[in-house]
Order: sequence, then structure tokens, then C-alpha cells
Amino acid sequence: MIHPISHPIEQMIALAGIVMGGVLERFKKLRVAFLESGAGWAPFLMERMDEDYGKLSHLGPYMKAKPSDYMRSGRCFFACEPEEKTLPMVLKLVGEDQVVYASDYPHWDCLFPDSARIIYKRDDLSQAAKAKVLGENTRRLYRLA
Repeated sequence: MIHPISHPIEQMIALAGIVMGGVLERFKKLRVAFLESGAGWAPFLMERMDEDYGKLSHLGPYMKAKPSDYMRSGRCFFACEPEEKTLPMVLKLVGEDQVVYASDYPHWDCLFPDSARIIYKRDDLSQAAKAKVLGENTRRLYRLA
């Protein structure tokens, strides 16, 4: 029962701490990746943090921008699951440049070796979005190009 919620909640706590604690404001070149938990939770948390920032800005005194601005800055990356139904929404709300592919190999629930193919064959994603998710964003995350 704990598996479906443990990773996303842990990732939400970490992201909120990094963003609202001013880590990305202080370390301008830092890149962070949130892996192992899908990406569907990211728009939810982004909206919640923006709402609180607007009403309770003292909760993030070290931030100079909205939480969503940091999340879309090209320094926060979120690994998606190939079969996530919410992936088109995540790409739209969080940004196509923030989502990366991760095989999840060798975990018991991974779809590898078919995971990349599943994303590639999705008809609800543009070819440009697929290219970013399946390679371009990962190259940027790890500074490979």
C-alpha cells in the first residue's frame, strides 16, 4: 500500500524544501532531478506552492520569484513514467524542457526494455516533446551537450 505514495510524497517534500528554502536562489547553477516517482505530482505541487507564496510569502523569504518560476527555470527536472496518463498535462504546465525519460531498470515494476518505445509511440505527445523527453532534456540535465 505504501509504494504508490511514498516516492511522490518524499519528492514533494524535497522539492518544496529546495525551492521555498531558497536553495535555487542561492545556487544559481544548481540543477536538481526528481526521479523514481513519476512526474504527475509536479503540477499539483507547483500550483500549491504558488498559491501559498502569493498569500504567505514569508514562508519562502529567500525566494525572489514564484515557485513555478524556479521549477520552469531549466534547473528542475522530473522523470516521467512512460505510461503516465497525465504526461501531456505535465509537459504543458511544468514545461517540456523539464521532463526526462528514465528507464526505471532494474526495478520490479519497470517497463524496460520497452519504456522508451512506449513514449515514442504515444500519440498524445508531439514529436518535439518526445525528442526532449527521450534525450535532449537529459543531455542538458547532465551537461552532456
